[in-house]
Amino acid sequence: MKVVSRFGHLELNRQVLSHKQGLETKHVMPGNQALPPHNGMIITRGLQELVCLFSLDLPFDTAERLMAWHVQDEALLCSNTYRSLVKTHGQIIRRAEAAEVETLLAQNQWSEVEVQLVPLTKPRRQASWPAEMKEAVALALAAEQVTPPKSVSLADWERVLEARRSELLEPESLRRLGPTITEDQILACVDEVLTRQPQKRHFWELRTAYVATTEGYRYLSGVGDGLLMQLLVILLALGLEDRRKLLLIADGARWIRNFFAQYCLHLPHAQMVLDWYHLRKKLYSLGSMICRGKQAKTRFLATLGAYLWRGNTLAAIAFLQAYRPEAKSEEKLDELIDYLQTRQEAIPNYQERRKQRLYIGSALVEKANDLIVARRQKNQGMHWSLETSNALAALQTLMLNKGWDLYWQQRQVLTLVAA
Repeated sequence: MKVVSRFGHLELNRQVLSHKQGLETKHVMPGNQALPPHNGMIITRGLQELVCLFSLDLPFDTAERLMAWHVQDEALLCSNTYRSLVKTHGQIIRRAEAAEVETLLAQNQWSEVEVQLVPLTKPRRQASWPAEMKEAVALALAAEQVTPPKSVSLADWERVLEARRSELLEPESLRRLGPTITEDQILACVDEVLTRQPQKRHFWELRTAYVATTEGYRYLSGVGDGLLMQLLVILLALGLEDRRKLLLIADGARWIRNFFAQYCLHLPHAQMVLDWYHLRKKLYSLGSMICRGKQAKTRFLATLGAYLWRGNTLAAIAFLQAYRPEAKSEEKLDELIDYLQTRQEAIPNYQERRKQRLYIGSALVEKANDLIVARRQKNQGMHWSLETSNALAALQTLMLNKGWDLYWQQRQVLTLVAA
């Protein structure tokens, strides 16, 4: 007697159904082709999770082919369905975030909540100069050289000498000097990243933030005021108004300055710092349009950069005013003067902050831009609808904040705070 296994029966039934009903009755759940035919599609939550997971790192067409290979069904889902599922779950996350923010701001009881932060972990490899430079650095320290050894920047060397004098640290410890968050401090880095629209030379603006304390960190993303209200809730829940200092580092965009002026400027222990990288980038960009020739630009940037590195904004503005007769474009000169005047309060003494191992840059949120948006959405030839772009950012932020399993297994969006 011929014995047909259980799986053999399933395969036989699948073939019979396929021949009798045609492709229009195929199911979209992997492994359930033997079910009786029915109208519509069945997409399990597990399959939806795979769709969203693949879409975080891969183009939709590539994710479609990978999913078809994974479940051995070439007609499983089309890339448009992938986009639709990503948008659906992104919207669920954004709606939950907005509802939580609205509730918390209405209650205004910050002492009773605790921010859900991702615990900080020690970096696997801390930034430092190469080990083979130990001997050269040790000799330079012994001689108290003012000029740094080769491959060490002047700003880093000033910081090393300052730490050596004040704390008498050994060369091995001096290799890894860098800014750290203090116990009573909140570090917030805020930025925006642009993604291309289908229309040429048009872009969507996604906003990102990275907030950290000594206990942990949290990534934020969103569009417009949605991101700002999330940031406000996080800061208030962390004790901004009574027991913590705020250091907000940003590129000086108007929307960030307006946020700081509205919610933080009245606090005596809140400080906003213009990121040194973006300040220098602005100088180089406008300097090319102000100066006549490369040599003039080199002198111009050296003088202006020295003033601003030491936080002497008034001297920098006076230098620009005096430079007017030599300027190639007075319009661009006025633009740079206005840029410095409107951000004067956010321009500190960068040299002194560097020596004291305090933050002067927004590299943390630049990394957030890369992780949340740029790696997936800023490849050559890509363009997006706002809904898809924002949804991908929402899902990626969920992943970075360790809330992925909570969402897919327990159907809960990771909240900003825990009551």
